[in-house]
Amino acid sequence: MDSVTNALMQEFVESNLLSDLSIDKQFEHFTAYSIVSSHYADEFETVELVAGDGQDLNVDAFAVKINGRIANDADFVDDVLEMNGFLEVEFIIIQAKSSSSFDGSAIIALGDNLVNEVFSQSQKLKYNNDIKRLIDIKDRIYKNASKLKANPVCRVYYACTGNWADDPYLEAIFERKRQELVNTNLFSEVRFEPIGARQIQSLYRATKTSISREVIFDKLITLPKIRDVSASYLGILPVTEFLKLLTNENGDIVKSIFIDNVRDFQGENDVNKDIEKTIIDELYDQFVLRNNGITIVARNIRVTSSQYILEDYQIVNGCQTSHVIFNNKNKIHGELFVPIKLIHTTKEDVAQSIIKSTNKQTNIEENDLLALTQFQRDLEDYYSNQIEEIKLYYERRAKQYATNNNIEKGRIVTIGGQLKCFSSMFIDLPHQASRYQGTLLKTVQSRVFQSNHKPEPYFISALALYRFEIAIRKLNSDERDIRPFKYFLLLAFRVRYENVDFQGAANKNINNYCAQLLPYLMNTAEAKKVFDECVLIVREALQLLNLPVARDSAKSKPLVDKVKEVAASRRPQQVSGD
Repeated sequence: MDSVTNALMQEFVESNLLSDLSIDKQFEHFTAYSIVSSHYADEFETVELVAGDGQDLNVDAFAVKINGRIANDADFVDDVLEMNGFLEVEFIIIQAKSSSSFDGSAIIALGDNLVNEVFSQSQKLKYNNDIKRLIDIKDRIYKNASKLKANPVCRVYYACTGNWADDPYLEAIFERKRQELVNTNLFSEVRFEPIGARQIQSLYRATKTSISREVIFDKLITLPKIRDVSASYLGILPVTEFLKLLTNENGDIVKSIFIDNVRDFQGENDVNKDIEKTIIDELYDQFVLRNNGITIVARNIRVTSSQYILEDYQIVNGCQTSHVIFNNKNKIHGELFVPIKLIHTTKEDVAQSIIKSTNKQTNIEENDLLALTQFQRDLEDYYSNQIEEIKLYYERRAKQYATNNNIEKGRIVTIGGQLKCFSSMFIDLPHQASRYQGTLLKTVQSRVFQSNHKPEPYFISALALYRFEIAIRKLNSDERDIRPFKYFLLLAFRVRYENVDFQGAANKNINNYCAQLLPYLMNTAEAKKVFDECVLIVREALQLLNLPVARDSAKSKPLVDKVKEVAASRRPQQVSGD
């Protein structure tokens, strides 16, 4: 491995606490992170993508994107269908070898196993639990083929630390295996590509930069000066230029630019069908009149003549219109303009008020604005004021800390991650933590992120998960079967170590309640003792219910009650005086 690739990999390994792994396994995690990040802008854990050793069918890592989110199991498909009513799917398959050469026989074996095993209706070879999860997700997707907007996209990568030199023999192998996948008729598009050291370096470096795009914007007016706004504009943007803002170099839609939008794409509802009909009927001249337009907030805008460079920008209103345009981009054969409101501000207050105001002009439930409340900002401030030993970073905006090399990645807590650990530890829902985020939020929306909640229990739940993640990674391979139950460990910790029952995040005594739990998590050594006991609690609960230590058992509602029962029985007996 060359020194540059090794240096970048070690930076990633240290940031993600993967130093205990072998070099080969580190490279698999590093490569998976670099490649998948080029297709997926949100945070994810490579431990959920990298397959276990042995019986892996030559698949070292995989990600299945469904409606822009990474699926962690087959039930995720059902959750997405319940929320959206349709499926858009992309398979990302990776084989990563730390050797410095491209191995033709390994490439052939990967292609053969994908065609004859992974994407076959039946499997002849044995495979491990991670590959079983991939196959189960695949089967559930094709079982719901009628709900697919189009056949899935399949991207296959063979990565190594050498340099790709356009070898004709290897090129022929890649093309032959790609065509065999095409011939299955399962996919709308197939790519089977080599990835060398320079490409991996480039992909990894791209994960550490904020998004920036240059567009030609010659039909606009500059608005009068507004307090706390550096500049603002109204105008229309040609659809070809607008698509530059929506897509990455792979042609995928960039989901991270919609993080500050209050809703994800709602699919084929009446409003979106009407927008789509304007395009299909080629009423391009009427599009700008029929559409309320797109609101873009950028932290920096650089202007040269009619060229505008937007840096760290968000589409805060217009998510639906943007997705309809993207989904129908190949049907646009004429001149179509998109109405744009472009705002340059670094003031968070201004940005949040713009988001709320522009979105409340449409029919949006107040609960959709959860992520934009004062509570979220207060929670971020609470995180930032913790002492170094327990320092975590609350990420309200996508890639907020991406360029800071000094922050250990595990210490970054996203809104979605906070939702999962708080719901697991304090709302007794660890069995739902792996669900589609929109489904989980719909279940708990009246019980999380409320204006009268105190930040302490949110922080405690995230700190416990951080400490337990470290402990899980230090387990030997035989013991890591507890990983799917990590959210149950949070529940076990709370019930076992609380000295009074949890009375809610708004309770006036919640500060004291959390202060009593905090000493158990102050450092790695103390947390390891707690973790070990919580693991015993969960294993005992599984045994009492005759449930296997397997991923499917982590969705068991009876397991929630049994973990609480076992955890409570391990509390020290209270001694009362005469």
